[in-house]
Order: sequence, then structure tokens, then C-alpha cells
Amino acid sequence: MASRGTEKHWGQGDSVNKMDNQLGVDGVDYLRNILAVDEILNPYFAELNTENRAWSGHPEWFKREAFNEYQRWSSSRWYRTVTRGSGPHRLATTGLDVELDTSPTACAAACAGLGLRFALLAGDRVTVKRSAGRPLELAEEAVVLGAHQGRLYYRIVSQKNEGGSLTEGGGRAWFWDESEVVDDGLQLVGPGKGMGIELPLIDRFRCLSSGGLRIVYDGGAVMRSDLEIFDRSANIGTIPCGTVIPQNQVLERRVNSCGVVRFRVRYDTIGEGWISSRIRGGKEEAILEPVHSPGKETVKTKYPRFETPEESATAWYRMFKKVSTEHIDPQLRQWDINSFDEFNRLASRAKIDNSLVSSDSKIAALITAVADFTEGGDAVDCSFGEAASAVAYAVATAKGETIAESGNAVNSGANQAAAAVLATEEEVELPSAKALMARIAVLRALNRRARVALPWLMLRPSQEGTAILGGLCGHGASVERAGRNKLLDSTDMWVQVSSVASRIRDCRQLFFLSVKLSFLESVTNATTTPTPLSHDEYELPREIRTVRVNRLKARRAMAGDDNRTKRKHSVFAQLQNETRTWGGAALRRGFVAKGHGGQKRAFKVKLVGEGVNDYSGPYREVFTDAMNEIVQEDANGRGALGVLDPTPNNNSQIGDDQDLYMFSIGERESPEFGTDERRISSEENRIKQTFSSLTMPRDESSREVEESLVFLGRLVGTAFRHGIPVDLPLPMNVVWKSIVEDNDDDDAALKEMDLLERRRIVPNKASAETLLWQQRMLNSFVDGLSNVLPVEILSLLTGVELRDVLCGNADVDVDLLRRVVEYEGYQEEDPVVSYFWDSLREMTAKDRKKFLQFVWARSRLPNKESEFDAPFKIQRDSSRDDDADVALPSASTCFFTLTLPRYSSKDVLKEKLLFAIDNVCTMESDYVTNDAEVGEGWRGL
Repeated sequence: MASRGTEKHWGQGDSVNKMDNQLGVDGVDYLRNILAVDEILNPYFAELNTENRAWSGHPEWFKREAFNEYQRWSSSRWYRTVTRGSGPHRLATTGLDVELDTSPTACAAACAGLGLRFALLAGDRVTVKRSAGRPLELAEEAVVLGAHQGRLYYRIVSQKNEGGSLTEGGGRAWFWDESEVVDDGLQLVGPGKGMGIELPLIDRFRCLSSGGLRIVYDGGAVMRSDLEIFDRSANIGTIPCGTVIPQNQVLERRVNSCGVVRFRVRYDTIGEGWISSRIRGGKEEAILEPVHSPGKETVKTKYPRFETPEESATAWYRMFKKVSTEHIDPQLRQWDINSFDEFNRLASRAKIDNSLVSSDSKIAALITAVADFTEGGDAVDCSFGEAASAVAYAVATAKGETIAESGNAVNSGANQAAAAVLATEEEVELPSAKALMARIAVLRALNRRARVALPWLMLRPSQEGTAILGGLCGHGASVERAGRNKLLDSTDMWVQVSSVASRIRDCRQLFFLSVKLSFLESVTNATTTPTPLSHDEYELPREIRTVRVNRLKARRAMAGDDNRTKRKHSVFAQLQNETRTWGGAALRRGFVAKGHGGQKRAFKVKLVGEGVNDYSGPYREVFTDAMNEIVQEDANGRGALGVLDPTPNNNSQIGDDQDLYMFSIGERESPEFGTDERRISSEENRIKQTFSSLTMPRDESSREVEESLVFLGRLVGTAFRHGIPVDLPLPMNVVWKSIVEDNDDDDAALKEMDLLERRRIVPNKASAETLLWQQRMLNSFVDGLSNVLPVEILSLLTGVELRDVLCGNADVDVDLLRRVVEYEGYQEEDPVVSYFWDSLREMTAKDRKKFLQFVWARSRLPNKESEFDAPFKIQRDSSRDDDADVALPSASTCFFTLTLPRYSSKDVLKEKLLFAIDNVCTMESDYVTNDAEVGEGWRGL
């Protein structure tokens, strides 16, 4: 079956005239792939349920597939990517992804097919000046990715449109056609990897008539400035009828978008321009004809004639090899594995733990840590050289050996991350780096199949735990789902139906985080509520409702001592009241407005009394403000809003986890539970404990907490959909591991929250009341989360992964921020830039969060570089050069931009920056508000 994709240029072009066709995958092949994944997981699953410790349990066909994966990966030639024809949901249209050939010959052949006189190789950056045959008003910058089916693919990396975000389309791979490369439509940025070697033109771009061209149309040949004939194509002049243009004056031959053959010629009295071979329309009269001179040879060039792009690329490559030293990396030769037997031997020895599942899970974590520092952030597609370098460094460090580290900041970060993963393996003798790379290839082969299989599987089938087979759950949704049951050992009493889904959940740590997040993102996008476009592309459609938030009143309320006032006027309460009647579908919208920096949204924010337009900054700001409010404490050490309370460890500042919050216990001093003195059997008691979180007493205080937690779950789910990490310091065991149905350990959970109570209770008795109450409140939080997110598939993640996905980076990573920065008016070497980064490093974690909210309206960064939708921009405030030390820095939160005066010293910059982030109370006004709105915003409580 065939799949087809068409896509227009997502820059400033406005034509749809490119098509990419790929063979699709039929349902039988998808089913076979699922069964193959299940067969691969069987050795792991067998080890989990028996004492089997065999390392040779993988099927033979998979071992050979893993060997082929290693060979292909170590060649560093192939690069897989989505395209603009892949559709909005990546895993739903895998047939339109492409495997790009990054070799010099493949890229040179694709360039020859475009008629370029120079070769663009993978990694080259170019300035793009044309799209769909038309000149762009503002040039864009792209990076060359590789070649596929004779086409040269690229990705836009800098788009000069409003907001500067590539999430509106340009960030996906696409290919150039002939009309986009003519007349210097592509210009190299920097020297380029092609070494400046000229690429021979193939015959179809040259004039092959030895005598040149003769003008035969009575009206002469009109010379225009552009290959395409449109309004902006200037009329340069007319070449008279009967004129013969010599072959050496015919510079180029091309076919325009209308199918007309046109020649770029040089005519002494006019200059250079394009003339057509015939009139388009009417009788299609010929304008010129070829002139063949008997006995006269074609004008000599330094190259012979080439009929195909491959012939031209081969001739070019012979010269390229003579001058290039980069086409073969000698350091990669040490990683060559020449036979299947050698690969099998290395892969079987690559164990860093006695357990197969545990060892491969740690190796998966190793390559995931390295991939976080690569451009795409995907462990399945990261380059062999980057992975090998980091793994070699990590193994040498763990063994106490010295190895030279690259000066590249990105490579250094990957090295340190890999070393941190292996640093915990002290009791096991580590295998060689080459053996680890072989084992990583095994996991890559598994994950490559799993990425395609996951969308076809239910991760929690209704048959699991069914009462038909003696379980507790009836035939449908399990009470165990999303951690609703604390008594996980009750499942041992009942028949558990084995399934592919259960094996995937048990082996979840074998799957790369990038594969799991790609699946979660695809399902999330597929469940997005459709939103029709507005008639004006700059206006939000009516389905995107406006939420009014009075932050000025909220801040005065939160500064007081009355908790009732706080719970009425806080930003959190205002958002809850404004969206109380909304269904989950309204929050599952993901509309991206033009000029809003690519920010997805479910509603528009109106900040009362602040006079600011919501171009995405105010939208992110209300999420950040709401999360800051729910962790504020009152005079009694409780949560001021009655949503979260500090844990006992937090209040007493004891234990290892002193900064966590738990779900509020309401107005009572401690959780209270009714007692039942009736004598019941052990089976009845087990069933009672199983459903205890659903049958506990409920009063008005607990009802208010539960309602607030339902809304908190909806808010967190909406923030995740729209790429806004939230600052939510909840306990790992009680919340995050429970949601993903990870192993439940009451002792560890209680130690994390209340160390003193953990020492008081008798081991192996019923769970502490604190834990039971937290389980009850977790149900409400998950109910709200399930309104917006597909919580069933969260069980594919670990607790740590879920926390990091929803909450982002707990600290503002200055190195990560520096890797995504762009400068306008400054250079990296300027003193004021150094002052800024030094000052940011010297700030406390709290001040760095304030800074991030100041410039981006959020308090947490994404986890890795590939998750940034837009770069961080630092631009010079040239208007204050005369009195820079007096001026304050300013920011545009909608576009992640800091405007920085040229301060004279680091001390002055740090003082001004801290003053700005500590004292800003409103956003800078985009317009002058009327007196009524100002009065509403500043009116007393």
C-alpha cells in the first residue's frame, strides 16, 4: 500500500508544488513487528519470573539484526528523520519518514541533480533566499541533512518570522527543487565541507548545441531577471530575431515551474538574464532553436560530459578525496566489528549487573544520557561517533584511567553524563567500551522496532485483573490503574493474564526515554481537540476562550494573613473559577497562533490592569504563578491555599528530602479514619484494604481539597500538552511512582515524607495513615490529570521519568541555557556577555528561577536542548549606551528575549539584574489601559 504526502514550504513561500511518495506499511507487517518485539522481550520476562540468568536467550534472527544495526550505525552514513510529509502525529505516518544518506557522493549527486556548481554536504549551513520559485523577503538559514532518492534534504534552523519559532512548520526536514536554487538561491554560510571544489554540470543543465542558440521569433526573445515569470521578474531587454548566441555565452539551461525550458544567457548589450525556448500559451511558437555546426566540437571544459548526477558526483569525489582529510575518521576504525561471531561474543559479555534486565536497563540509561547532549536528543538516531566517544570516556573514568577529553562543551557534557551513569557500578568489573557499544546496538534494534509497535498496543488491557479469572476488577478498568491501590501484593492471589502489554510494562526501562516520549507525544497530539482557524490568521478563533486573571489583586491577597482571602483571589483560584464548567476537551486544545512564538494554548489570558497582549508570555505566566502560590505556607506551616502542605520532613528540616510537599490534609490536624470492630475473614480484610482509598470517610474539608487537586491535575496536564514544565515538588514514591504503577515501597515512601513516623510504626503492619490519606488524594489528582492526558500510557515511564517530563529541570542549568543562546548586537567574546553568564552562575537557585520567570514567564527549563521551541536571545540595548550603568535590563517573555545594556562591570550588571527580577510586579504594557481597567486591577480586596 502506498502513502503520499504533500507539503508547502513553511517559510514565506505560498505554493504547494512538492510531493514526496513513500511505500507505506500494511497491517500484516505491523502485526509481525509486534510479535517480533514480544519474542525479543521473552528472555527478559523469563528472567523476571524465574531464576534464568542466560545471556543467549535472544532469537538468532534478532542477533543478526542487531549486528546489521551496529554495522549501519558505525558507518555514520545514515540519518533517519521525519519530514513535512510525515503528518502531525509522528508515529501514525512512519511511511513518510526518510533514511537520509549523508555520504559525500550521495549529497554531491543530489546537488548535481539540482544543477548546483558546488556540493553541499551533510552539516553545511546555507542561507535560503528562494522558496517555491519565488524570492523570499527575508532570508532563512538551513542545515543540510543528507540525500534521499536523489533529493537534497534540509531543515530550517533560523526563520525570520514573527516569534522566531520553528514549531510552526519549518523545523521538519524537506527537500529543494530546481526553482529554489537558481540565481544564488542557496549560499553557503562559512567555508563548507565541500572544500570549494567545483561540481560539474550534467548535460540537462548545459547547452549541447555546438553552434549555440538562434533567436527565430519575429518579436525577438525577451530577457527577464528570473527563471520564473511573475510580477517581480524584471524585463531586462529584448534580443533581436536572427541573433545567434554562442555556446560559451549560454550559461545554464533549466525548466521553470510552468514547464517551459529557459536559458540563462549573456548578451553584450543587455547583460545576463533568462530567455524562454517557446511562447507559453496560444500556438506555443518557438522563440529560439539550437544551432549545430558540422565538424565543430562542443566548447571544451575542464570536465567531460556527464549524463547523470551520479557520474558528476563520482568525478567530483575523486578530486574531493585528494584534498579532504575528513572523509575517513581513523579513530572510528578501532570500533570496527568484522564478523557476526565477534559481535555476538562482545554483546554477550557486555554486562554491568548480574541481572540481564538490570544490566540492559543501565546501558539504556547510559546511551539516553549521551543522547540528551546531541542535536535531536534521540538515542535511536544519535551519531556513532558521539556515543563512542562518551562511552569510552565513561569506561576509562570508572576504571580510573586517564583519557583526553574534547574541548567541545557539548561533548564534555555528554562525557560527564555517561561517566555519572557508570560511576555507580563499583562492584562489577566493567566490560570494554567496544562491548558496551555492541550491546547498545542490540537495544537500538529493539527500540527501533518498539517505536513502531507501541501505537498498536494497549498498555493496560481490560482482561488484566478481570473477575472472570478470579481477580478484583470486574471486566474493565482496573482499580490498580494509575496507582489507585496501595496493596499491590493482592494481585498475587489471582490469575494474571499474560500479555505483550504486561511484558512491556515489566521491561519499561529497556526502552529509550526518547522512544517513550515520542509515543506519549504522538498520542497526546492525536487526542488534541481540533480548533478551526480564524478568518484573520493573526486573531485567535472564538473557540479559544478568554480567561480574566487579576494578578494585582492576587498578589495583595497572598501577601496577607487571611487564608480565606487567599483561596478566593489567588491566581490558582481565579483559574479554577474561570474554567470550572469547562470539559476536558476545552483544555486539550493546542492552538498555535501566528506570531505567538509557536506556543500552544487552550485559552487566552487577559491580565486585568496590566495592559499586556497575550502573545504567549501571559499564558505561561499564569501557570507559573499558580504553581508558586500552591506551595506558599501560612503562619502555621500549612499550605496557604489548602492544596499542598509541606511534608513533616520539610517542616522539621530532617531527612534527605527536606523540600517536598504533599497533598493537603485539610483543616484537621492529622488524617482520621473510621474503625470497624467487626470480625472479618482474611480474604474480606484483603479486599477491604484493596479498596480502602476509595471507601474512606469524606467531609467538607476533604471535599474542598479533592476539588482543588482535580483542578491541579487538569492544570498540570494542560501545561504538559503545551510544553510548560511546572514546579511541583511532590514525593517520588507516593505520587510519581504510584501514577506509573512502579514498585510500591511503603517504608521508602514514609521515609521520604515523615522520617519520625516511619521510626514509630511497627514494620509489616497496615500502611501509616499519612500514606493512606495521600493515596486518597492522589486519586483526585489523577482524575484531573486524566481529563487532559492519556494516563493509561504513563505506565510506560518510570517515576523519575514522569516527574522530569512534567516538571522539567529542577535547577536552571546555565550550561544548557548557554547552548541555546543567540546574540543580537553582542558577540560571545564581549565583556558584558561574560559578566552576564558569570553573574547567572553566582546566583542562588531561587534567584535563577526568578530570572527565568523574568525572561520566559516560567520557572523551569526543559530537560535538554532538543526540547527548546525557541532560542534564548540576548540583545543589546543600544538606546542606553550613554548611561548604561543607570538603566535596568528588560525582557520580552513572549519571545524569550533579554535586552541588556552594555554595563561597565560585572558588579553593576549583577546588581541591576537582581533588582529587576526581585522588583518586577507586572509585565511591560503593550498598550495604554483605560481608567476603568486600571481601577479594577488595583481595587482593594
